[in-house]
Amino acid sequence: MRGKLICKMKKSIIRVSLSFATAKDDELNGFAILVIACLKTNPLFPNLPVIITALTALQVAFQNSITAAAQGGKMATALKLEARDNLVGALRQTAAYVQSIGLTNVSQVLSSGFDLVSTNRSQVPLEQPVITLDNSTTLQLAVQFAAVQYAKAYQLQFSTGTAAWQEAGIYPNSKGVVLLNLTPGTIYNVRLRAVGGSTQYSPWSATVSLMAT
Repeated sequence: MRGKLICKMKKSIIRVSLSFATAKDDELNGFAILVIACLKTNPLFPNLPVIITALTALQVAFQNSITAAAQGGKMATALKLEARDNLVGALRQTAAYVQSIGLTNVSQVLSSGFDLVSTNRSQVPLEQPVITLDNSTTLQLAVQFAAVQYAKAYQLQFSTGTAAWQEAGIYPNSKGVVLLNLTPGTIYNVRLRAVGGSTQYSPWSATVSLMAT
């Protein structure tokens, strides 16, 4: 009797990158903000080793220390380095947890906000989003767009008239992106870009304008 040959497909291991540890201060701060936004309500990672409020506190402390160190002084620089080490340590713990979950879907791992190691699928430029606006709800503008492949999150900005662009938040997915507490009768300019991929950001979407009701 001939035995059956059983072949097992070995699943590739998705490794989380720790390259953030050597990033410049501003880049590390921005990366921490992204991770916090991506993990805040992400059901894939329910048992974070560092809770979001604690991680946010470390990020804010580091951000404040960067500002203080820019004024000069050895003490301020030492405090910045200490705050950086604390933040990097917390992010390392979180990265280890994300990897330990054992997810085999690249997009699910990227939804944590962390980058991946040697994964070609994540090393492609992100496509430019195409957005539309909906003002059917008073004092709000809903931003609608199709999800961008391999994006980890979406950065939203708005402006009025010829004023400078203002940050409106980083959203972990393409659902529920809404500008709130707007002024009726005011025309708002809105743009959005995807975060992730080899270029870190997609091109900004074309600016779309609509009056809030």
